[in-house]
Amino acid sequence: MRFSTIAAFLLVAAVPVSQASAQRDDQFAFAFGAGATIPSGVAADNHTTGIHGTLSWGVGGVDSPLGIRFDGTYFSLGDKKGNAAPVDQGAARTFMFSGNGIFNLYGSNTHLYGIAGLGGYWYNPDGKGTSARNDLGLQAGLGVWVPYMNAFIEAKWLNLYRAMPDPVTGVKGKKSARLYPVTLGFIF
Repeated sequence: MRFSTIAAFLLVAAVPVSQASAQRDDQFAFAFGAGATIPSGVAADNHTTGIHGTLSWGVGGVDSPLGIRFDGTYFSLGDKKGNAAPVDQGAARTFMFSGNGIFNLYGSNTHLYGIAGLGGYWYNPDGKGTSARNDLGLQAGLGVWVPYMNAFIEAKWLNLYRAMPDPVTGVKGKKSARLYPVTLGFIF
């Protein structure tokens, strides 16, 4: 299908949405955020706490307790020097693209929400110039939306399947990396 055909379809599909906004307040949101990424388990044996940045696009009704958000997140984890792991992975760079369901748990203005989703990740623990591996990642967490700042604070549990080496044998890609990203984000 050609690009012009896709663009025409999206334009025609968007017209009824803009007219229906008076009937229901649909909300499209863009956000960016950053924060700390805390590794645990096997990931903590190989890496130190790092930083991450995320870009998000979400859609959900203001009067609805449900929403959908798509996140693209880049993580950077430090090298844990002198670790006792059979394979020293050094510093790691990870990119993850995920789709998430957002569930309003409590409150209407400043509200608590739950988030859960899955996505794919690209993990490069072997340093610059080496090939990255990809696999499935799952995440879940809690967040608080702060309306007077138009911001959110969010903490997630993130499981990257087959990202870490086995701590006993040293065979790569056998264990999950569990990360806990804590994010401060701004919505615009």
